[in-house]
Amino acid sequence: MKNTIPERPDTEKRGGGTRPPLGVDWTDFILAVIILAVCGFLFFITTRFEEASEQMSQNIPPEWFPQIILIFISVLTLAIPFEHYFKGRKVAGKEREVKVKPISILSALLLCLIIFLMPWLGTFATMLLICLLLPLLWGERRISVLLPFAIIFPGAVTLLFTKVLGVYFEAGIWSKLF
Repeated sequence: MKNTIPERPDTEKRGGGTRPPLGVDWTDFILAVIILAVCGFLFFITTRFEEASEQMSQNIPPEWFPQIILIFISVLTLAIPFEHYFKGRKVAGKEREVKVKPISILSALLLCLIIFLMPWLGTFATMLLICLLLPLLWGERRISVLLPFAIIFPGAVTLLFTKVLGVYFEAGIWSKLF
């Protein structure tokens, strides 16, 4: 017998009471509220950043950048409770039954580890490690494809930002070696 999760009838209410406003799904609604609360808290923290001098500003002041990202995340979050209207209830329900694959968790852990080491490694070495280790984790074994990608892509990004855009990255261990 196939192990399936029975569908909840529409008449049954979640949370022991009423549905959230506008017929949104409780899970999506709670997730959106949590994300918005975290974004609000982080936005408050960014208001306490010191203002950078005009010389340090490159198009927009540095203290605005995290605020713009948080506003963007918040705007996208507003669509989460209405996802089932875009995809349909059956499609959205089927997607939620699929469990997270272990490779996704391993990828997230690897990225967290590398980002944690970024202040020590520097930006270029961090990009190089990500471009080398993630494809290896995902099963890419062709060294003739992997090595050029792991060297050329971070190099091109670094050249674009440093030479064309005038944005300089943290050197990390490279500053101590050279």
